[in-house]
Amino acid sequence: MKIWYQSASAYRFESVWDEYGKTLQEQCKNVASPGVEVYVTGIPVMVRDIENWRHLQYLQNIQTLKNMKIAQQQGFDAFVIGCTLDVGLYEGRAMLDMPVIGISESAYHLAMQLGRKFAIVTSSSAFPEVYAEQVTRYGVAARYMDKPYILNASEEEIARALLNPAPMIEKFKEQAQKAIDDGASVIIPAPAFLSALASKVGLNELKGAVILDTVSIALKQAEMMVALAKVNIHPSRQIGVFCKPETGFEKDSIYRLASEFNFNS
Repeated sequence: MKIWYQSASAYRFESVWDEYGKTLQEQCKNVASPGVEVYVTGIPVMVRDIENWRHLQYLQNIQTLKNMKIAQQQGFDAFVIGCTLDVGLYEGRAMLDMPVIGISESAYHLAMQLGRKFAIVTSSSAFPEVYAEQVTRYGVAARYMDKPYILNASEEEIARALLNPAPMIEKFKEQAQKAIDDGASVIIPAPAFLSALASKVGLNELKGAVILDTVSIALKQAEMMVALAKVNIHPSRQIGVFCKPETGFEKDSIYRLASEFNFNS
């Protein structure tokens, strides 16, 4: 089995993300079943603080959609979106024949099986708005603690903290404790940079509350979906949001839309 793990960082393209990429690879290696090969990569062009800019997200996401096509062409069995914005999740499920897993969606649904209320500890004031929209879209809002728990750090600061985790981990614990005091029994570190940081120091519990390793959860979800496909359990491809177009219609539509892809013209 081959799984493509798509980071929203510029891992493999900018050296500042090298340690982060290595940490992701280690997380995946530790949890992958025997015989499962995981390829971890980032995107060539990464816009910093992308969570703040909706129109730039739209353009940046094209890189993930392109990699989805490449993964399918290269014979991968599943595609994991390792960005907590779940970029291209529904588009990918409608486009590909393989399972497509969103790191946030998989974390939310497992959180509800591990505790009564879950909270998200994050790193930017823009993220709580994004996550509040997600939990509604995924149908889990009733179990989500809709309150911001923010430690205020850029993606690069968190990535660099992998070399000296202690100070950033203390900031994370401080916010997680606030969520626990408010009634959370499951804590989701998001974005994935924070999950990698918590995993690096083996932080999976705090005062009785579960700290989710969202990277590992997404990978195991991908393995499960591949296994389910082997017993003919697949997403619906003809009804609803994951409807897959006919090949000829899809190719013709992409060809006609291509003239509009140049955003600067």
